[in-house]
Amino acid sequence: MLSEFDLIFAIILVISWICGTVLNSSIVAVYLSTWKKGLNLGACDQIILTMGCTNLLMQWLLTLHLMFVSYQIYSLLANKLIYGVVSFVLQFSVCLSFWLTAWLTGYYCVRLVNFSNRFFIQLKRGISSVVVYCLLGTVFISFVINLPVIWTTYIITEQNLTTTIMFDNNAAVISLYATFICFLPTIITSFGIGLSLLSLLTHVHKMKQNSSQFWNPQLKCHVKACRTMLLLLTVNLIYFLAIYIAFELREKTGNIGQHVIWYIMLSNPSLKAIILLFGNSQLANAWSKVLFSQ
Repeated sequence: MLSEFDLIFAIILVISWICGTVLNSSIVAVYLSTWKKGLNLGACDQIILTMGCTNLLMQWLLTLHLMFVSYQIYSLLANKLIYGVVSFVLQFSVCLSFWLTAWLTGYYCVRLVNFSNRFFIQLKRGISSVVVYCLLGTVFISFVINLPVIWTTYIITEQNLTTTIMFDNNAAVISLYATFICFLPTIITSFGIGLSLLSLLTHVHKMKQNSSQFWNPQLKCHVKACRTMLLLLTVNLIYFLAIYIAFELREKTGNIGQHVIWYIMLSNPSLKAIILLFGNSQLANAWSKVLFSQ
């Protein structure tokens, strides 16, 4: 018989799966509709479309994985390969999500900040082609980096049928994963946000000195981009912290703490979708038409 926490968690699983699927599917649908009309997707649109697909994949895999862990389905299947494949695809999507945030931040930074260096001027002009190579390279490298997850995880089923997920404790492997999945994209994201905020403050200062219109459309776009970058970085860091607590401090969190961590992890794809929907004019307009159309 299901406990109270298991029943609540089952409801949360269904609600989060529906929300994450609907929100991220709408992002994908908007851009696919634009592409079907024969319109080319810009560099920013390509990144956000890829983020929508990645978040959709993450939502499905998170729901499947946490359902299997919470209800001891892995122990019933007694198949290491199934867990290894699910873990690989899930970790691949998480890794890709962090890097896509970094590339989106980099794109905003290049577009918003006025660089005087010749290299950055050329980068701004050819940003569309650069983004394509970054996306393809990130997908390939993330796939290769996370592939060993299939063979470095194993399941221990105790006498009370409690399933424990174990990982390879090799320090070099863990350091490689942490560096590539979280630290490097976070550093890039933070650097891009810092430059964008500095440019925003400089722009505001110049407008005050010139006594020009303070809250113009250009400034609004700049503020919206900075807000989107900061929110995405915050959500990523909270998710990574939840993963760390879930695997490193699982014995100290207890049943309630473990479920709270799972709630946080499940909300990640939906939160990112909401941030993207309200941070992008095209997506916001599409949602407004859906919500307020009669």
